[in-house]
Amino acid sequence: MKSDALILVGAGSAALLLGFLITTGASGVAVVFFVVLGALLVVAIGRSIRRPVDEHWLSRWVLIGFSAKIVGTLVRYYMVTELYGAGDSFRYYRAGTELAAQWRAGNIPPLTGRGAFGTQVTEAITGGLFAVVTPDMLGGFVLFAILAYLGQLLLYAAFRRHAQPSQLKPYAILIFLMPTYAFWPSSIGKDALVLLALGASAYFVARSLEAFQVRWLIALGTSLAALGVIRIHIAGLVVGASIAAALFSRVPSRGDPAVAVRRLLTLGAGVAAAIVVISVFPDIFGVDILSSQDRDGFTADVFRRTSERGTVGSGEPVTGVLDIPAALGLVLFRPFIFEATEIQHYLAAAETTFLAALTVWKLPTVIRNLKRWRANPYVVFSTFYTIGFAVAFSIVRNLGIIARQRGQVLAFFLTFIVYLGWEDRTPLQPEDKITANQRSAVR
Repeated sequence: MKSDALILVGAGSAALLLGFLITTGASGVAVVFFVVLGALLVVAIGRSIRRPVDEHWLSRWVLIGFSAKIVGTLVRYYMVTELYGAGDSFRYYRAGTELAAQWRAGNIPPLTGRGAFGTQVTEAITGGLFAVVTPDMLGGFVLFAILAYLGQLLLYAAFRRHAQPSQLKPYAILIFLMPTYAFWPSSIGKDALVLLALGASAYFVARSLEAFQVRWLIALGTSLAALGVIRIHIAGLVVGASIAAALFSRVPSRGDPAVAVRRLLTLGAGVAAAIVVISVFPDIFGVDILSSQDRDGFTADVFRRTSERGTVGSGEPVTGVLDIPAALGLVLFRPFIFEATEIQHYLAAAETTFLAALTVWKLPTVIRNLKRWRANPYVVFSTFYTIGFAVAFSIVRNLGIIARQRGQVLAFFLTFIVYLGWEDRTPLQPEDKITANQRSAVR
């Protein structure tokens, strides 16, 4: 009862806060509509996805995380509209309001040209969302923030499939409250849609890796397709990490010889997905990743363009195994506090400093528990995904871009840290205590 009361108070407080902003002229009524709708939605989801291992606290933290998301959305809106006065969100909002009319008329906006797999898809999706209720700019931010938050919930659900009970609350608090998730994917644009599709992909990866359940592969393929039409390289990283998890993880067969057959089917599906990614990559980026000349030219171009302005991180792209630690440091822990030059950089540096401190704190336990690594296929997947992301993004030197994209890897790095860094301290049930006491008496 107490938790239910807290949930209602939290949802009501969020609605009142946004109502106050509207009455003071901050924006239109769409904001209240979307915030109340979002609060009710996440409360319902939080209650419906509870399991015995987290039923006493999950709903509360889901709502707290949503409140943090709304605050981050307001800050993001202020930064885009007041501090910068320009950005991709303006373009997507204008395109979405125009394309909404086409959706209402029953016409799907056509996709043409090389940008169809990213920008045009995002514009079309924005138009489809706006076809129901076309919000003002802030309302659009809130709508996309809700979609991104659903992705965060899916990332938690994916972790829960393979984690110990005592590890769930630390992971949930981190994934719901980290500023990277509260702030960056909280505006109209690709980041929110990518986080939603990435969360869905992670969840279906987690399900498919449970004794290699082939029945989840169709759902995984669908979520990967949704991710791929916006950011094909992220979908490719998920596919590659899934193949690695199927190869290297040690899944107990539980006496079922069909597990080996399902492992081979999972590997085959992964290879087929990888072939699709490789085949469509040239149509999206104009680069044949199987050609060393094309690949080297593309890498050099991105490295040069992201080194010309803003806060630039030192270092070079990964060319060998020994370069991977520096790449991990770039995508996870930079900017350092001494590299910050403006308020946004200081805020990002505060988060990376916390993340570095958390890693150092848990590192001895992680090292001690590395023997458990292969026994958890989702942790294996998360490890390879994190490494692959670091290698791919080592060609990007602008620390502002890195901070914005960090949400696409942070959940998987936290999976590695929390699973191996938090000891299982699940309290014994009464019947377990009796058994333990009896065993002690016997000894």
